[in-house]
Amino acid sequence: MKSYANELEYALRVVKASQRITLKYFGSRFRVNYKTDKSPVTIADKSCEKFLVSELSKKFPHHGFYGEEFGDKSAGSEYRWIIDPIDGTRNFMRGIPYWGTLCALERVEDPASRKGEIVAGIISLPALKKVYYAAKKQGAFCNGKRVRVSKLSELEKSTVVFGGLSYFIGTKYEKAFLSVVKSSFHDRGFGDCFGYTFVADGEAEAMIDPIVSPWDVAAIKPIIEEAGGVFTDFEGNPTIYGKTGLAGNPYLHEIILQKLSQ
Repeated sequence: MKSYANELEYALRVVKASQRITLKYFGSRFRVNYKTDKSPVTIADKSCEKFLVSELSKKFPHHGFYGEEFGDKSAGSEYRWIIDPIDGTRNFMRGIPYWGTLCALERVEDPASRKGEIVAGIISLPALKKVYYAAKKQGAFCNGKRVRVSKLSELEKSTVVFGGLSYFIGTKYEKAFLSVVKSSFHDRGFGDCFGYTFVADGEAEAMIDPIVSPWDVAAIKPIIEEAGGVFTDFEGNPTIYGKTGLAGNPYLHEIILQKLSQ
């Protein structure tokens, strides 16, 4: 089995170097534009993604790229990097430190759909001085320290985090979601990549995310899995392309998945 330690090591250096770009803008004034889906985008988002693509291309000239800001440029590539330069742009633009840069490596298995297996992932939280990372069969780490999901198996004693209440209201998941949080011991709406880190650290048992794009969760999936957890969409498929995301320890993931699928 191929080890992706070298790819992860180089990508870590590049992602850490990108912090000087994002932190330069964080807490300052800058223009905010809005995409057709009304999501915000800033010069920091675009500058960071350009830097990541440029630097990764130097080491891996035959790899493709799939980024939130500049799209899919991976035709014919066996591997592609999936990038979200600033996950949590709304927090970023308001000076809230709960945002991150996400970078993942995908081994393309289906040339037609351009979908495959995520073999490495990085979550960098520059404002919090934390970097989570994992490669397949290598474990998950934060700032060099191994991280693991919790072993708590009872929903009534669990902590559940989620992306935002407004994302559930009026959807087919609203009733099941409210049942989960009412049954839990503690719930919080941290959202974005920041919310998933609580699961990887064993500080929360599940993260429920009803609206995701591939770049939102590509880096998250291997980190959760290498920490001993489970990542799927709401249908139970272990994919980043299901448009929903559920991460948890093996016990609570199954319990919450059953509720969401009812």
